Amino acid sequence: MKDSDSYIMSILNSRHLNGWPFLYWTIGINAIAVLAYIPTQDLSKPTGILEMIQMTVRITVPFLYMAFVASALYQLWPNFFSRWLLKNRRYVGLGFAASMAWQLLFILMLWVGYWDYYMQEVYNFSSIAFEAPGYLLIFAMSITSFIQVRKKMSKKVWRALHWVCIYFLWFAITLTYYYELADGRDVQIIDYVYFIAGVTVYIVRLSAYLSQRIAQRANQ
Repeated sequence: MKDSDSYIMSILNSRHLNGWPFLYWTIGINAIAVLAYIPTQDLSKPTGILEMIQMTVRITVPFLYMAFVASALYQLWPNFFSRWLLKNRRYVGLGFAASMAWQLLFILMLWVGYWDYYMQEVYNFSSIAFEAPGYLLIFAMSITSFIQVRKKMSKKVWRALHWVCIYFLWFAITLTYYYELADGRDVQIIDYVYFIAGVTVYIVRLSAYLSQRIAQRANQ
């Protein structure tokens, strides 16, 4: 094994990057990033709150994509990183949920303080159609990620719930970036990065599924 690989493995095996400590670090770092960004925006104006909403989404999306692709990545390329990601998928998902709480906070600030602006400049049916059920699904996934709750559910129901939730959230976020690019206004490089990443993780997941099906048929 190369020295560089051993070094990376030692980092990934650190207790700070596994389990609950990883989640606590994730919540803390995201909180610091959000709080540090707030002074750069004028929250007395709706545009400042919108910028905070966009910022919180950008720091959240990677966690969703990592949770979405974890098992498929390990199936196709079993190595120390994909093994670490699969092992910590639960905590990555909870990190995503905790980070989304910031977005919800700023959305509520926009609704309460600038409802007219929201309805005239921001509102569209597709955003409401995805936002409302999206937060409910995040809550459902978060609650059922705890062992005490999971034990009270059948394995089939639990898997179905998480499958629906993760695909809905992946689709909603990736579609949002597609619309951003299609609209063409105020497009940034990060919008391309996240849209391409969203498509890529789906391709990886689809490839893993097809690979598994081919292997099953070959063994029949």
